[in-house]
Amino acid sequence: MIETININWPSGAIDPVIHCPACGSLVLSPLEEEGPGCHHIQFIIDSESGEFNYITEAFDEILKEFRKPDVEEFDEWDATEVFLEESESNTFYVMNLILPSNVSIEDDPVCLRIGFELFFSEDQEELYEELERRHDEEGLHDHSQN
Repeated sequence: MIETININWPSGAIDPVIHCPACGSLVLSPLEEEGPGCHHIQFIIDSESGEFNYITEAFDEILKEFRKPDVEEFDEWDATEVFLEESESNTFYVMNLILPSNVSIEDDPVCLRIGFELFFSEDQEELYEELERRHDEEGLHDHSQN
């Protein structure tokens, strides 16, 4: 089962700002045609439409075995649910942002689901290289011992 965090967003609050848990990049609006600017994001889907707002080719390929095209009521949301229940990945992480309905209190909330693939060793390497570069620029490293 995939690690998942649920965030219940309060009714009437301004829209949340979401950042990637691995690199801190701002996760752009799921309605952006270019998609999010973070390479960790594999998909963005909402429960209201049941369709992807954004999906990478790699995740689309993975999801093929979880889709049921023969079942009329089985949509992309359902395929993603099955993936989350059956997959055993230690690098995949999902954030469910539960947003209250804008229409009526009786309506079901909308869940915005964001799937991240977290590449820890690569990300840490990138992060440490960037920190080294910044420290060198700021003169915070003493290279006289090297």
